[in-house]
Amino acid sequence: RPSRGTSNSDFALDEIRALAGVDRMTIPAPLLEALQASSDPLPRLLEDDTCDPELAGRQLGVGEDLMDEKTFRYLLNLDGCGTDKLGEGLRSFITLTEQLEEVIEKKVEEALMAEVQE
Repeated sequence: RPSRGTSNSDFALDEIRALAGVDRMTIPAPLLEALQASSDPLPRLLEDDTCDPELAGRQLGVGEDLMDEKTFRYLLNLDGCGTDKLGEGLRSFITLTEQLEEVIEKKVEEALMAEVQE
């Protein structure tokens, strides 16, 4: 597998195909489009009945497995990579949100100016 910096989406699609059957997964729009355009079969590879019976049906954060914020923060801080990636993701999200706000403000101003000129 090439490094994460590689732009070849075939490897990313292979990773997504290998996780077919996962209930909760965020897939970037370009990769969803590539999957939709593909004629390759996409069989479900992960099934509930193939996992450990004691773990089947359990979800972290549900019922008695509910994790409090203190425990979450402690576990997150133990994972340096997770902490770094979370921070990186949040900074990127904030930057993109600010860019979107600028575009929206510009569009609104343009629409108001066009309305005033009429």
